[in-house]
Amino acid sequence: MENDTQINYQAFLILGTIGMLLLAFGVTFFIYFYQRKLLKKKIAFQEIEDLLKQQELHSAYTLLKGQDMERKRISQELHDNLGSQLVTLKMYADSAVSAPSTNQKNEFLSKISELVEQASNETRKLSHELDSVALKHFGLETAIADLKCTIESLKKIKITTSVILEDNLSSNMAYQLYRVIQELVNNTLKHAYAGQISIDIHQDERQHLHLIYKDNGVGFDIGKAKKGMGLLNIRSRINELSGELYILSNSGGTSITIEIPLYEN
Repeated sequence: MENDTQINYQAFLILGTIGMLLLAFGVTFFIYFYQRKLLKKKIAFQEIEDLLKQQELHSAYTLLKGQDMERKRISQELHDNLGSQLVTLKMYADSAVSAPSTNQKNEFLSKISELVEQASNETRKLSHELDSVALKHFGLETAIADLKCTIESLKKIKITTSVILEDNLSSNMAYQLYRVIQELVNNTLKHAYAGQISIDIHQDERQHLHLIYKDNGVGFDIGKAKKGMGLLNIRSRINELSGELYILSNSGGTSITIEIPLYEN
């Protein structure tokens, strides 16, 4: 009987040992394959990240290449058109100084006036093209941020901006809005004697875009301002976008709200 008990104990011990070894082997096997699975996933994620980085680099390269082409084109325009106009302008100016008669002087002055007008139009056109390039490549928010930096570096005025949009704007809407903001800032700098400007652009639940422009200047007479070219230009751009314009102005400052549908009904 004692021998049978000892044999049973040894058999139990052997089976227990085998069971523990099998369990340890199973755990090791599970850990090994789990780690291999994690490693494969890590390699796959790394490949995806590398691919995304390559795509980002390609996009950045394409963007920089496009910008470089635009700069070269505008540089060529400056050299060929504006440069030649300035050279001709100097020639007419020198001729006007040495002209022997009043009639000849007047003739040269008339030519000078025409060339100045042409040069002014050419400069304006190139300026618009440069703004369009900034909007095209970087969007409205970046273009507004650049405008803010430029104005603050030249004028003693504080500008705060907030642009929160869920949808991408069409190129025409972004361009028209940027021109409106430029006109509003220009009016503030010229007439308002303001120390602060705020520009807020956001989108509401009705899929309407809101531009809220404020300054703390001296205000203006809305009735008289309606006849000014600046406000007429702004209204024209807003009308093109099927938008609405609301103006409040008094001695404490000016608040202008523009509401534009993002999509046609």
